[in-house]
Amino acid sequence: MPSGYLLTGEAVKKLRDDHATLKNRVRRLESMVSNIRPSTGKEDHVLAKVTEVIEGRTSTTLGKGKADVQAVTKDSSDVATYKDATEVKTYGGESTNRNIDVYNDSLIPIPVDSVIRVSRNFVSGVWLPVISIQTAIAKTSGAITARSGTTAGSGTVSIYYLTSAGALTDSGKTVSAYNIAGGAVNGSTFITIKRVEGSPFGVVDMEDCG
Repeated sequence: MPSGYLLTGEAVKKLRDDHATLKNRVRRLESMVSNIRPSTGKEDHVLAKVTEVIEGRTSTTLGKGKADVQAVTKDSSDVATYKDATEVKTYGGESTNRNIDVYNDSLIPIPVDSVIRVSRNFVSGVWLPVISIQTAIAKTSGAITARSGTTAGSGTVSIYYLTSAGALTDSGKTVSAYNIAGGAVNGSTFITIKRVEGSPFGVVDMEDCG
């Protein structure tokens, strides 16, 4: 008779359950590592140029858009410049720009051609702007009421952005704006709004009074 240990049915079941638990944990770790691994290089922070409007956040859902990673170089005279970073995705293939998905935690969309700094979230692996958008151009949908005592006035505005030609372009995004002035803001008026630090609220900063 060979020497050894006899396991009860209960002990065998416990070993199988433990094995299944370990397998699940390994799979989760592998998934996390896969999500945070950059497609090329090991950057955690990059400069990027927006190629598709990065939409604003809606409630707890982050906005999303596309951007090309920029390669930053410095010459012997300490002059730093940037240009599109490229990669070859398949052997013998063409060199293409390194395009990434960028997620936006601000209510304000980020327009095309904006150059922004983004960092990779360690847990999810998604790219987020280093600095949230704090100021935006807007056009009032209707009047924004005046402040009454210690209660700010409020209204709805459409977010606009400037193209390279200087054209004011509607982003299609609307947000609430608050007014701390004693006078109301008329409807169909261009204004700028600023976000109060540490809060989601946009406050009227300037209005077109001409």
